[in-house]
Amino acid sequence: MLARLSSPAFRKDTEDVSRYLGERLSKLPGWYPSILQEDIRGRGFIRGLGFKDTSHPGKIVELARERGVFVLTAGKDAVRLVPSLNIGKEEVDLAVDVLEGCIHRIT
Repeated sequence: MLARLSSPAFRKDTEDVSRYLGERLSKLPGWYPSILQEDIRGRGFIRGLGFKDTSHPGKIVELARERGVFVLTAGKDAVRLVPSLNIGKEEVDLAVDVLEGCIHRIT
């Protein structure tokens, strides 16, 4: 397993997917400026969406779980994403689409 994690191909793939995750998440604050804080927190696969209203993260976690996407709260004002290292762009699309739908629902 360690050999696979350190292989150049695996590292490149995780870097590509991590960058893609960041790009997808970075669009959300522009779409929901009254709900989300401007900056996406974290790096790599560990990312956080900051909310302006501290009652929103718990609601988002609940709504996302109902739709099959497991996210966590991080402090009082954020939702944390911690996907596995073998996540692909298709799963990123699904997760971000679900999060976007959940955010839209609380507006």
